Amino acid sequence: MKNYEKIIKFVNKKNNVITIKEFKDAEIGFYYINKLIEDNYISRIGKGLYGKNNSFDDEFFIIQNRYKNSIFSYNTALFLLNKTEVTPNIIDITIPNDYNVRTINRKEIRIHYTSRENIGLGVINIESPFGNEIRAYNLERTICDIVKNEKKCGLDIEQRNKVIKNAFANGEIDGTTIIEYSKKLKCERKIRIIMEVMI
Repeated sequence: MKNYEKIIKFVNKKNNVITIKEFKDAEIGFYYINKLIEDNYISRIGKGLYGKNNSFDDEFFIIQNRYKNSIFSYNTALFLLNKTEVTPNIIDITIPNDYNVRTINRKEIRIHYTSRENIGLGVINIESPFGNEIRAYNLERTICDIVKNEKKCGLDIEQRNKVIKNAFANGEIDGTTIIEYSKKLKCERKIRIIMEVMI
Protein backbone atom coordinates (compact mmCIF):
# COMPACT_ATOMS: atom_id res chain seq x y z
CA MET A 1 0.00 0.00 0.00
CA LYS A 2 1.88 3.05 -1.25
CA ASN A 3 -0.82 5.59 -1.97
CA TYR A 4 -0.90 8.02 0.97
CA GLU A 5 -4.63 8.72 0.59
CA LYS A 6 -5.30 4.97 0.85
CA ILE A 7 -3.16 4.86 3.98
CA ILE A 8 -5.19 7.68 5.54
CA LYS A 9 -8.40 5.78 4.67
CA PHE A 10 -6.90 2.69 6.31
CA VAL A 11 -6.24 4.68 9.50
CA ASN A 12 -9.73 6.21 9.49
CA LYS A 13 -11.37 2.78 9.23
CA LYS A 14 -9.48 1.42 12.24
CA ASN A 15 -10.63 1.66 15.84
CA ASN A 16 -8.95 4.09 18.21
CA VAL A 17 -5.70 2.17 18.55
CA ILE A 18 -3.54 0.71 15.76
CA THR A 19 -0.72 -1.74 16.42
CA ILE A 20 2.56 -1.92 14.52
CA LYS A 21 1.51 -5.41 13.41
CA GLU A 22 -1.62 -3.98 11.75
CA PHE A 23 0.55 -1.47 9.87
CA LYS A 24 2.92 -4.25 8.81
CA ASP A 25 0.05 -6.49 7.70
CA ALA A 26 -1.20 -3.61 5.55
CA GLU A 27 2.33 -3.17 4.15
CA ILE A 28 2.69 0.32 5.62
CA GLY A 29 6.30 1.06 6.55
CA PHE A 30 7.86 3.42 9.08
CA TYR A 31 8.24 6.20 6.51
CA TYR A 32 4.45 6.46 6.20
CA ILE A 33 3.87 5.89 9.92
CA ASN A 34 6.17 8.84 10.67
CA LYS A 35 4.41 10.91 8.01
CA LEU A 36 1.05 10.14 9.66
CA ILE A 37 2.51 11.35 12.97
CA GLU A 38 3.90 14.52 11.35
CA ASP A 39 0.54 15.20 9.70
CA ASN A 40 -1.21 14.77 13.07
CA TYR A 41 -3.31 11.75 12.11
CA ILE A 42 -1.82 9.49 14.79
CA SER A 43 0.39 9.64 17.88
CA ARG A 44 2.69 7.05 19.38
CA ILE A 45 1.08 5.98 22.67
CA GLY A 46 3.27 3.02 23.61
CA LYS A 47 5.73 0.50 22.26
CA GLY A 48 4.30 -0.60 18.92
CA LEU A 49 1.02 1.24 19.60
CA TYR A 50 -0.45 4.27 17.85
CA GLY A 51 -3.60 6.18 18.69
CA LYS A 52 -5.79 8.14 16.31
CA ASN A 53 -5.64 11.83 17.22
CA ASN A 54 -9.35 12.44 16.59
CA SER A 55 -10.51 9.74 19.03
CA PHE A 56 -10.32 8.76 22.67
CA ASP A 57 -7.52 6.44 23.74
CA ASP A 58 -8.70 2.91 24.49
CA GLU A 59 -7.06 2.46 27.88
CA PHE A 60 -7.99 -1.23 28.06
CA PHE A 61 -6.51 -2.04 24.66
CA ILE A 62 -3.36 -0.05 25.40
CA ILE A 63 -2.78 -1.76 28.77
CA GLN A 64 -3.21 -5.23 27.33
CA ASN A 65 -0.89 -4.55 24.42
CA ARG A 66 1.68 -3.07 26.77
CA TYR A 67 1.49 -5.99 29.21
CA LYS A 68 0.95 -8.99 26.96
CA ASN A 69 0.39 -11.55 29.73
CA SER A 70 -2.27 -9.50 31.54
CA ILE A 71 -5.95 -10.45 31.81
CA PHE A 72 -8.65 -8.04 33.00
CA SER A 73 -10.08 -9.40 36.23
CA TYR A 74 -12.08 -8.71 39.39
CA ASN A 75 -14.18 -5.52 39.26
CA THR A 76 -12.78 -4.59 35.84
CA ALA A 77 -13.90 -7.94 34.40
CA LEU A 78 -17.34 -7.44 35.98
CA PHE A 79 -17.52 -3.99 34.37
CA LEU A 80 -16.55 -5.36 30.94
CA LEU A 81 -19.11 -8.18 31.35
CA ASN A 82 -21.81 -5.62 32.33
CA LYS A 83 -22.30 -7.34 35.69
CA THR A 84 -21.69 -4.40 38.01
CA GLU A 85 -22.95 -0.87 38.44
CA VAL A 86 -19.56 0.17 39.81
CA THR A 87 -17.31 1.86 37.24
CA PRO A 88 -13.71 0.98 38.13
CA ASN A 89 -11.58 3.92 39.29
CA ILE A 90 -8.58 1.61 39.07
CA ILE A 91 -8.08 -1.17 36.54
CA ASP A 92 -7.65 -4.72 37.81
CA ILE A 93 -5.36 -7.07 35.91
CA THR A 94 -4.16 -10.56 36.73
CA ILE A 95 -0.68 -11.60 35.68
CA PRO A 96 1.52 -14.68 36.18
CA ASN A 97 3.50 -14.82 39.44
CA ASP A 98 6.82 -14.53 37.62
CA TYR A 99 5.87 -11.60 35.35
CA ASN A 100 8.01 -8.45 35.56
CA VAL A 101 5.78 -5.59 36.77
CA ARG A 102 8.30 -2.81 37.45
CA THR A 103 6.90 -0.58 34.69
CA ILE A 104 3.24 -0.86 35.72
CA ASN A 105 1.71 2.31 37.18
CA ARG A 106 0.33 1.11 40.53
CA LYS A 107 -1.84 4.22 40.93
CA GLU A 108 -3.88 3.31 37.85
CA ILE A 109 -3.59 -0.47 37.81
CA ARG A 110 -4.19 -2.95 40.64
CA ILE A 111 -2.16 -6.12 40.14
CA HIS A 112 -3.32 -9.61 41.08
CA TYR A 113 -1.16 -12.69 40.72
CA THR A 114 -1.86 -16.26 39.71
CA SER A 115 0.19 -19.25 38.63
CA ARG A 116 1.19 -19.79 35.00
CA GLU A 117 -0.99 -22.88 35.17
CA ASN A 118 -4.10 -20.85 36.01
CA ILE A 119 -3.51 -17.62 34.07
CA GLY A 120 -5.55 -18.89 31.11
CA LEU A 121 -8.36 -20.38 33.21
CA GLY A 122 -11.64 -18.74 32.14
CA VAL A 123 -10.13 -16.27 29.66
CA ILE A 124 -12.52 -14.96 27.01
CA ASN A 125 -12.20 -12.44 24.20
CA ILE A 126 -14.46 -9.46 24.70
CA GLU A 127 -14.91 -6.00 23.20
CA SER A 128 -13.60 -2.99 25.07
CA PRO A 129 -15.97 -0.02 25.43
CA PHE A 130 -14.18 1.36 22.33
CA GLY A 131 -14.77 -1.74 20.22
CA ASN A 132 -11.29 -3.28 20.37
CA GLU A 133 -10.80 -6.97 21.20
CA ILE A 134 -9.33 -7.56 24.65
CA ARG A 135 -9.05 -10.49 27.08
CA ALA A 136 -10.93 -10.76 30.37
CA TYR A 137 -12.00 -13.52 32.71
CA ASN A 138 -15.47 -14.98 32.29
CA LEU A 139 -18.10 -14.72 35.02
CA GLU A 140 -17.32 -18.07 36.67
CA ARG A 141 -13.61 -17.26 37.02
CA THR A 142 -14.38 -13.74 38.23
CA ILE A 143 -16.80 -14.98 40.89
CA CYS A 144 -14.13 -17.43 42.11
CA ASP A 145 -11.59 -14.59 42.30
CA ILE A 146 -13.80 -12.20 44.23
CA VAL A 147 -14.91 -14.94 46.61
CA LYS A 148 -11.35 -16.12 47.27
CA ASN A 149 -9.82 -12.64 47.56
CA GLU A 150 -12.75 -10.57 48.80
CA LYS A 151 -10.57 -7.85 50.36
CA LYS A 152 -8.73 -7.23 47.09
CA CYS A 153 -11.65 -7.32 44.65
CA GLY A 154 -12.35 -3.57 44.45
CA LEU A 155 -15.92 -3.96 45.75
CA ASP A 156 -17.38 -3.41 49.19
CA ILE A 157 -19.25 -6.29 50.86
CA GLU A 158 -22.69 -5.08 49.75
CA GLN A 159 -21.63 -4.67 46.10
CA ARG A 160 -19.79 -8.00 46.11
CA ASN A 161 -22.77 -9.88 47.55
CA LYS A 162 -25.12 -8.24 45.04
CA VAL A 163 -22.93 -9.32 42.10
CA ILE A 164 -22.76 -12.90 43.37
CA LYS A 165 -26.48 -13.07 44.12
CA ASN A 166 -27.44 -11.69 40.71
CA ALA A 167 -25.08 -14.05 38.86
CA PHE A 168 -26.66 -17.12 40.46
CA ALA A 169 -30.24 -15.80 40.49
CA ASN A 170 -30.14 -15.00 36.77
CA GLY A 171 -28.86 -18.47 35.89
CA GLU A 172 -25.66 -17.05 34.40
CA ILE A 173 -23.32 -19.37 36.30
CA ASP A 174 -22.50 -22.82 34.97
CA GLY A 175 -22.30 -24.96 38.11
CA THR A 176 -19.92 -27.54 36.68
CA THR A 177 -17.54 -24.88 35.36
CA ILE A 178 -17.40 -22.85 38.57
CA ILE A 179 -16.71 -25.96 40.68
CA GLU A 180 -13.95 -26.99 38.27
CA TYR A 181 -12.40 -23.50 38.50
CA SER A 182 -12.79 -23.34 42.28
CA LYS A 183 -10.85 -26.59 42.70
CA LYS A 184 -7.95 -25.25 40.66
CA LEU A 185 -8.04 -21.87 42.42
CA LYS A 186 -8.35 -23.45 45.88
CA CYS A 187 -11.63 -21.85 46.88
CA GLU A 188 -14.00 -24.81 46.40
CA ARG A 189 -15.34 -24.82 49.96
CA LYS A 190 -16.34 -21.14 49.79
CA ILE A 191 -17.99 -21.58 46.38
CA ARG A 192 -19.95 -24.67 47.50
CA ILE A 193 -21.25 -22.80 50.57
CA ILE A 194 -22.46 -19.95 48.32
CA MET A 195 -24.05 -22.40 45.87
CA GLU A 196 -25.92 -24.16 48.68
CA VAL A 197 -27.47 -20.83 49.69
CA MET A 198 -28.10 -19.52 46.15
CA ILE A 199 -29.36 -22.61 44.36
